[in-house]
Amino acid sequence: MTALKREAIQLVEQMPEEQMPYVIQYINTLKNKDLSTEQVSGSKQPVNSKMAAFLELEKMLVPILPELDYDKELAEARNEKYGYTD
Repeated sequence: MTALKREAIQLVEQMPEEQMPYVIQYINTLKNKDLSTEQVSGSKQPVNSKMAAFLELEKMLVPILPELDYDKELAEARNEKYGYTD
């Protein structure tokens, strides 16, 4: 067994039982993928159009600053959209 498989098994063993259906569904999806000839950068595994779109979205991710005040952001967004409702 490779180190990657061993690590995957350890991660699955640490997950709560109620998340197992999602893990099984994800693994089955990976196993049964209809793959095209596109390549993931740096990988030899082909990807389908859905995976290519997902990878494109992942490139757009921006890390969230830890000092972000969610309540303040929500209040500002509400005020911008709806104005004050006092």
